[in-house]
Amino acid sequence: MLNKTRRFLTSLLPVAPNRRGECNRCGSCCKLPYPCPFLRFDDAGLSSCAVYYFRPPSCRKYPRVAAENLTPQTCGFFFVAPEQIGHRPAPGFEPASVQVRTAEEPG
Repeated sequence: MLNKTRRFLTSLLPVAPNRRGECNRCGSCCKLPYPCPFLRFDDAGLSSCAVYYFRPPSCRKYPRVAAENLTPQTCGFFFVAPEQIGHRPAPGFEPASVQVRTAEEPG
């Protein structure tokens, strides 16, 4: 019960900025610590959630940080080192030029 409470409380925190990837519908996270009653599998073996739009934050944000990822072998999410995250300006972004006037200039 303590782990469930901890997972719920930490799910209220933001997702780490270095998380990458996407859900690959393996269903492994939906079996932690026991299978979720809303977990469904289709004919191709891909999982889905019967209450997807109403799922709790702990499900929405799993894995929130690298230390929380208990299924790294199957999970589609992964974490990159912070130094690999660089700032990239939006394509075609050019800072606006600023014109400075002095008090002597008419304007």
